[in-house]
Amino acid sequence: MSIFSKKISESEVIKYLSENPDFFLKNPDSLEDLDIKHESGEAVSLIEKQVEIIKKKSLLTNSKLSEFLTNAEFNHKLFIKVQKLILIILKAQNLNNLSDQVELFFKKEFGTEKCKLFFFTQEELYDLSPEKIIPPEIATPIFSNVFKENTIYLGELKTELSALVFGSKAMVEEGAICKFSSNKIAGTLALGSSKKGKFTKDSETLFLEFVLAVISHQVDSLLGDTDA
Repeated sequence: MSIFSKKISESEVIKYLSENPDFFLKNPDSLEDLDIKHESGEAVSLIEKQVEIIKKKSLLTNSKLSEFLTNAEFNHKLFIKVQKLILIILKAQNLNNLSDQVELFFKKEFGTEKCKLFFFTQEELYDLSPEKIIPPEIATPIFSNVFKENTIYLGELKTELSALVFGSKAMVEEGAICKFSSNKIAGTLALGSSKKGKFTKDSETLFLEFVLAVISHQVDSLLGDTDA
């Protein structure tokens, strides 16, 4: 062999075999020099090795397909639930009814442990039930800090906030505190969980943003030309 012979790289071999898939058919004797082993360490034939690779690729493909179908099914079910929720919101006859229906839906359909809808106003306005109201003088100093950076707060709840929204005996650890974008009245949609990990700071908020927009629209529609 010449000392000037060029050493062929693995990538060049792979490229050549890819461009010439019939190489081993034309050169069957070269198969005798191949060292092919199974993961167990035992020697196997080229065909057995090919079958092994194909099986692995098939399992990976099936796994990805299964994951895709699972996600598709989940998204379809979520879409149906969101559709039902939007219809419920738009059919609400007043703020009390809107609050009751949204709270019930989140608990029943989404399995949310705690759900509260509050309005920051005086008790004599809007014919609201007292349990659905947080007076502005109480709400402002607390929620101004909650919504200082975003209109949706996710994560652990301070004792004062948790007790105000869910009650002192609720034992809520994490929550999603969401600010209305209503032009008529301030308020919040609050979701809570006694277990950590349900409403982490990096959770996706697109769904909540959409629901908040619809709730706020319906609130303004129900209040009409009423002045706060």
